[in-house]
Amino acid sequence: MHLPTKQSDLMSELATKLRALTELLCTQVAPADEPFAIAASSDIFADIPPTRTLLVVEGQVDYYLHNKLVMHFEEGDLLGLPRSLNLPQGQFSCEGPVTLLAYERDALVAQANSDFKSQRNWAYLLLSTISFYEQALTQELRSEFQPSAGFLHFRAGETIINQGDVADRVYTLLEGAADAVCDGVKVGDIHANEIFGALAVFTRQPRIASVIASSDCTVLAVRKEEFITLIEHQPQICLGLIEEMAAKINQLNNQLLQVKSAATFK
Repeated sequence: MHLPTKQSDLMSELATKLRALTELLCTQVAPADEPFAIAASSDIFADIPPTRTLLVVEGQVDYYLHNKLVMHFEEGDLLGLPRSLNLPQGQFSCEGPVTLLAYERDALVAQANSDFKSQRNWAYLLLSTISFYEQALTQELRSEFQPSAGFLHFRAGETIINQGDVADRVYTLLEGAADAVCDGVKVGDIHANEIFGALAVFTRQPRIASVIASSDCTVLAVRKEEFITLIEHQPQICLGLIEEMAAKINQLNNQLLQVKSAATFK
């Protein structure tokens, strides 16, 4: 299991511990059925009996709560325990093929209480799960209470914008340099005094690329509402943005032509 955004090393260690504890529990319990595959689904529990949990054997499962993506689950993660106990739970979905293995809740609980060692591992599993979500909540609250506008500082290698995030701010790079990265591939450079992150604000789409500091940076962040108000009162800012976007488009067109030319001569 891991967050949609970058998570700390501590959380990654907890996720590894959770998978190991889950394996200790599940290997001693007979599955309810043979492993089964789902090509894609918006709700993988739609046809699953309420007392069953699912172990991810292969693939990735996405977990949504109130229509917000909050977690990715992978091989070795156990899904649906709160659901099996009739506790509030979000929705599990998958965009690609996943293989799952079903276990009955009562069989897992019986195994967890079969001896002292199993009880201890079960307690570690539950406590580690709580600890993981505590860390996730802390990370969420930290980002929630970041200043809505102001000067931010990033060291080389740190991420300023994450691809896929909601566009809630526009940035100006005051000092330093940064790279625009899409799907792990560098697609552009950002230089001092350049405004970035505005396109997604205008289109109301998720961020199409990450921005990663290539050197130590100082950035001015402005909330999108404040930025739109600023443009309404100072339209010359919009003209500068159009010029920058036109230059970026021209740069991308030239790169595309180079790629096509290289492919033609092969």
